[in-house]
Amino acid sequence: MRANAATLFSVAFLATASLSLTGCAAVFRSSKVPVEFQSEPAGAEARISTGGTTQTPGVVEVPRNGTAQVTVRKPNHEDHFGIVKKRLNPGWVTVDIITCVFPVALCIPLLVDAVTGAWNDVPDTYNAKLVPSGPPGAGPVGSVPPPVASAGTVTSNPVSGSVAGSPAIPVTAPPPSMSESERKSSARAAFQEGMTLMEKSPAEALSKFQAAQKLFDAPTHIYRIGQCLALTGKLVEAQEVYEVLTRRDLPANSPEAFKDAQENGRKELEKLRTRIPTLRVLVLPPPASLQNLVVQVNGAIMPNELIGIARPINPGAYHITASAKDLKTAPLDVKLEEGTQKSIELKFAK
Repeated sequence: MRANAATLFSVAFLATASLSLTGCAAVFRSSKVPVEFQSEPAGAEARISTGGTTQTPGVVEVPRNGTAQVTVRKPNHEDHFGIVKKRLNPGWVTVDIITCVFPVALCIPLLVDAVTGAWNDVPDTYNAKLVPSGPPGAGPVGSVPPPVASAGTVTSNPVSGSVAGSPAIPVTAPPPSMSESERKSSARAAFQEGMTLMEKSPAEALSKFQAAQKLFDAPTHIYRIGQCLALTGKLVEAQEVYEVLTRRDLPANSPEAFKDAQENGRKELEKLRTRIPTLRVLVLPPPASLQNLVVQVNGAIMPNELIGIARPINPGAYHITASAKDLKTAPLDVKLEEGTQKSIELKFAK
């Protein structure tokens, strides 16, 4: 009888030790969960920081523990950044706590499961809604608008979530034949060339930083793009780039270089705002009384909605004309220095 009792006790102890070493929940739950990554529209590239890449819709196994950051990219769309949300399963936690009756031995599963993430539930789907980076036929994404265009309105894409598009920031769409290692090393090489060129030729450096950004999305690239634009007199475009950089939500575990780039961009944005001149164009008589009114700035048509508005504009010389049905105004030449605010009147003589 005593022998049977000893045998039963030994079996129970071994079972307990087994659970103690492996964790209760971990015994019954896999450490990774298959998650289907979807996007609207489909056909995007989804990269998961814990490992794995797929074309949407596609399945990647995501660990229960740790943070799984998601980057979804599709040409002509803004990059999507997110995190696979995980939820603590109270049932598994309760089981571990209940089994933790005796000191040390039976409390080990509680610690093991906490470390391995066996308590966590992971959703079986992740959906990313992508925002188009520009209207069809608007030209190559990532091209820098010429100075004439900047005399009118500032073109930028809406900010959604953590990252927004900007005409000066290329969409990250490297050749599909390149591996991730090739992309990173090539981006690093382009970035280094840009740093070498930056002091003597900011315009050439700009193209290198844009190439680096196209290969690999990084706040350090965006920061240098903004600097080069400012150095080449494209203050309006530089402001938009810094706005994109400062509005980005960086994960807590981002490299210090990324955080420094964002903070430096924020400081430079504050200084840059005071440097951008403004130009207010007034028309007499009032535009509502004129037919077929057309105002041109350096040959580019200015939207009539901007008449009377002091809008940001790059420093430089501008030739401004206006015409209406059977009417013309005398042309005006204006030179704008950094930080100046000018207002001009275009008068139609009847």
